[in-house]
Amino acid sequence: MTAPLSPPRVLVAYASKHGQTRLVAERIAAVVADLGLDADLRDLETRDADPWPPDYAGVAVAASIHAGHHQKRVEHWAQAHATTLGLRPSAFVSVSLTAADDSDEARARVRELIDAFADETGWYPTETLACAGALKYREYDVATRVLMRLIARHHGAPTDVHEDVEFTDWDAVERFARAFFADVARHTATSQPPKQATR
Repeated sequence: MTAPLSPPRVLVAYASKHGQTRLVAERIAAVVADLGLDADLRDLETRDADPWPPDYAGVAVAASIHAGHHQKRVEHWAQAHATTLGLRPSAFVSVSLTAADDSDEARARVRELIDAFADETGWYPTETLACAGALKYREYDVATRVLMRLIARHHGAPTDVHEDVEFTDWDAVERFARAFFADVARHTATSQPPKQATR
């Protein structure tokens, strides 16, 4: 009797400074799991975190922008694995408050940062998403809270530091996750399942 095939395994990796990017990664993992994939959710900023892309049928990564850059840990990991990431369906989510600004200037700036990430790492994902983040006033230390309140005031965003404000478009995140699932399903249908690779 033939044993049932295991569902394709995908990596959903992330780095999150104040928690919103983790929530985005968790939603992506939940959507693809509901669609039938085996989702491995990994925090790249935990000690010794270095998931190996050849172990997965597809890879999705979420990172947030701070001071004009995505997290260095994510950049270093993507750069180290750029070649193997390019051999499978891959997706990158860039989370920022700039993405909440519905202006041509803001969209161009976010696109510039995503393109810069790709150029710096050598990884050019199959799909990318600019995702609005959140103002986590209650999570910030005093200095960060003051700075973020000034930035929010400049952009006309809420400035009540007693209330967190979420800008994330969860419908867009779920559409992105479904597109990632479709890429993995197409790729899996035309190739052999990934073997556990040796480093």
